Amino acid sequence: MTLALPDFFFRSATNPMWVFDDETLKFLDVNDSACRRYGYSREEFLGMSLLDLRTPEEQEFFKHRKDYPGRVWEHRTKSGEIMFVQGHEFPFDNTGSRAILAMMVDVTERVKLEHESLDLLKQYQTLSEAASDLLWDWDLRTDQVTHNEALITQYGYGKEDLQRPIQWWSDKIHPDDFSIAAWSIQEAIRNRQKYWTSEYRFKKADGSYVLVLDRGILQSDDGKPIRMVGSIVDLTTRRAAEDERNQLFRLSVDSMLLLDSTGKITLANKAFYSLAGLEPDGGVTTDVRDFFCREDCDLFDEAVKNALENGQQGNFSTSISTEAGHGRTVQWGLSTNEAKNRLFLIGHDITESIAARRELEAALVRSQELAIEAQAARQAQTEFLQNMSHELRTPMNGMLGTAQLLAASAQDERQRNLARILISSGESLLQILNDILDFSKIESGMITLEETPFKLSDAIQVVVDLFSLSAGQKGLEFSTEISSEADVYILGDQFRLRQVVSNLVGNAVKFTDKGSIDISLEVEQLSEAQIVAVLKVRDSGIGVPVEMQPLVFDRFVQVDASPTRRHGGTGLGLSISKTVVELMGGTIALTSEVGRGSEFTLSIPFSVVDPPAAKAGPASHPKTSRPGLRVLIAEDVAVNAMILTAWLEERGFECVTAENGSEAIHALSHHAFDGAFVDLHMPDASGYDVVREYRQSEANTGKHLPMIAVTASVSVEEKRKCLAEGFDEYIPKPILIADLDRVVSKLF
Repeated sequence: MTLALPDFFFRSATNPMWVFDDETLKFLDVNDSACRRYGYSREEFLGMSLLDLRTPEEQEFFKHRKDYPGRVWEHRTKSGEIMFVQGHEFPFDNTGSRAILAMMVDVTERVKLEHESLDLLKQYQTLSEAASDLLWDWDLRTDQVTHNEALITQYGYGKEDLQRPIQWWSDKIHPDDFSIAAWSIQEAIRNRQKYWTSEYRFKKADGSYVLVLDRGILQSDDGKPIRMVGSIVDLTTRRAAEDERNQLFRLSVDSMLLLDSTGKITLANKAFYSLAGLEPDGGVTTDVRDFFCREDCDLFDEAVKNALENGQQGNFSTSISTEAGHGRTVQWGLSTNEAKNRLFLIGHDITESIAARRELEAALVRSQELAIEAQAARQAQTEFLQNMSHELRTPMNGMLGTAQLLAASAQDERQRNLARILISSGESLLQILNDILDFSKIESGMITLEETPFKLSDAIQVVVDLFSLSAGQKGLEFSTEISSEADVYILGDQFRLRQVVSNLVGNAVKFTDKGSIDISLEVEQLSEAQIVAVLKVRDSGIGVPVEMQPLVFDRFVQVDASPTRRHGGTGLGLSISKTVVELMGGTIALTSEVGRGSEFTLSIPFSVVDPPAAKAGPASHPKTSRPGLRVLIAEDVAVNAMILTAWLEERGFECVTAENGSEAIHALSHHAFDGAFVDLHMPDASGYDVVREYRQSEANTGKHLPMIAVTASVSVEEKRKCLAEGFDEYIPKPILIADLDRVVSKLF
């Protein structure tokens, strides 16, 4: 191999050098510098080719190019480090083949600097485009000035003005300000001052002038000024913003303070003077801590530390002692500027807020106490009404029972009429009691609905039949039209539905003296399992005035409330009906005209169900009454016991009475009976005690004695409890013959 330079120079050169075959690119020789810089031994190099040092991208490029003088290559060392090199190659003959001697110059640092310069240039261009201030670059050698696009967006000039001679710029300075601005910048250049600043009026494209602050930095080369770059700030907008901030600072109702980094006050607004009870004449002390107690100073110092070290905004509360000695509670917010050499403290007086919150908390506690008291009052009211209902129903049972006995045993028509008057009056009083009890349930939120299957048309027909007689006695035409589609079984509360319909039909009969009453029932089919029952009750009665129609469903409201009114009532019937209908998910509406009658429309949704299977009575209970059955009547009121005994004896029963619960338990334990009628409220032991003790005694006998609860409590809950405790049936007081016959027919 014949080298183109002495071998000692090749071996001792500080730059990496090697020889490689021009065809195969295999290394033929390398110097020590190449081994040190690339990390390979001479033996490793001789087993490699030039391509092994290049990146995959440059390998591809190298395969397709032969002439690439001056190119900067990326080489990879043995450790994986990327370095940039520029090669100088010298071809020569090597025993018949062509070889290349190459010397590599490491230009990694230069390339990195170039990349950094490009990045900085891109950043400058981005900042220049994004800056709201006008940036300029004045080349002193060419007298050309380049601006950023703020010249267009802020001052209204065109893109052609972004690069202009310095004369264009100087022409935009107000004539009165030109001499001072021009002289100051010339002095800065002549004296090699690094920084220059000046205020003057700058002309916008629309011909108006704005006050600007112009600042520049001078750059020199070997002591000769070559360039000045700077920015122009519109002081008009900035000062307006500063004025707004100062105005906000002065007029704020919150305390605002500027502090140095140690917490000393440099500026305070009027609100702080007022809070501290001082006059705004310099009476504020130099340290804000003077207004805090020791514990509050610790909070302040902790907030200052976090703000200065981490830039974290602080929030804390302190007590402020005024000059008059009054204490105020203040919620503070603390922040710092970017330089972290100033603090901004804003405080909101929360003394009244705390007092108001405490008052609110006290009011809430009081409202809860009042709610408990109101609940107790409602409960007491409910219990009172229920007790009164019970106490009134007990003598009414005697009155109605006696009247019915008189009617059954009357010797002539006059006696029968008198008995009927007693019965009618008693039933009216009973309706009033029922309304009062229902009202008490609604008031206490205790009214509930049952869900049992029943036939819709039958439920309505029962009410119609009930009032048809009284309507006929008044000479009224009474017509009913029930759609055949209403012959379906639905799921709902039959008792409450009948109660609502009874209220409407009863009112129609009550308030109609002549003419007619028409009742219609139609069904709207929503789906196979859903219907809407639409019931209309029309009458030709007295009607309701327009101004009273929105009020008829309110409680205690009566159309005629004068002392001379002809029709009685509590004014609760329609209110209760509306509540029940809405609980069922339905609506009730009224249309009426005075002197021409009224029409009430019910619309209630129901679920359609299959007809319930017929239930057979227990085999041990005869379905019909027969003579010779012996029953116990447990009743502490003698009149009620006498009436019930008379009715049962008429039906062939032999009756034994007990005056209290203890006597009833003793009689059932020592004598044989076919049934028992037990009052729930008795001295010594209640009806529940009687049924529980007897059911326990017969538990292992295989026998079952029919036991009927008799009570003046008519609630659904009471009925459920009776059946749950072991009674077979339930008869409310006052006892009606129809209810008694129903039970006798079912159990005996």
